[in-house]
Amino acid sequence: MDQLRLAVAILGSFAAVGLGQARVVTAPPEPSLLNLTDGWSRASSLGDLRELKTASDHIELRVWAGFGMMSTQGVVLRRAGGQWTAFLATVRRCEIQIPKSVADTASRATMQYYVAEARRQCATPRAEVGAGARIITADTLVVEHLDVSDSLIADAWEAAVRAGVSQLPGSVRRDASTSSDFTYVVELRRGNEYRASQVDHVEAAEAAADRHVREVYAAISSILPPDRLLKP
Repeated sequence: MDQLRLAVAILGSFAAVGLGQARVVTAPPEPSLLNLTDGWSRASSLGDLRELKTASDHIELRVWAGFGMMSTQGVVLRRAGGQWTAFLATVRRCEIQIPKSVADTASRATMQYYVAEARRQCATPRAEVGAGARIITADTLVVEHLDVSDSLIADAWEAAVRAGVSQLPGSVRRDASTSSDFTYVVELRRGNEYRASQVDHVEAAEAAADRHVREVYAAISSILPPDRLLKP
């Protein structure tokens, strides 16, 4: 009987915590901007949302915006252990200079080292580009905990649900090609289910998802100070 209780306890612990990658319900077709957001998240304290080991009642919503000439940032709402927390993740471009002669002969491992150095020296002011120099760039994600009450975060989540965050398609099919300097990438994890959407911002909504993604973005951005809000 004691062994049976132990087996049930072990099975219960496996059921409560997700093992490995979540089941993907919806996602944009490849290539997509998820390749960027996944890379940024994986290298930060956020972690890859699809691969996180989570409890069955875990809720996490990440809404990324930008990706054009302007900066890119993500607002994160997370409920773990019954507690809400929120984060602002901002993409920062990091740069260093190396001699062109070094760059032309550098191995892949050496270039990876310089990319890591660019991230490490990210706070260093950029110097003028010298003659015969090559710029090595790397993006890094700066994650800030937002000092927002549980109730405000919960309200933002409920507003996003009412806006249809769970019904967003993986992408929106356009009748003609569009070029947008502002794109929304929405990631939602509920327990072991993962949903992702990529929708370009358009001035006049062409599909229901265009309206819904704006409402979702407005809902979660309500927890940000006005001067931190990234606008199309």
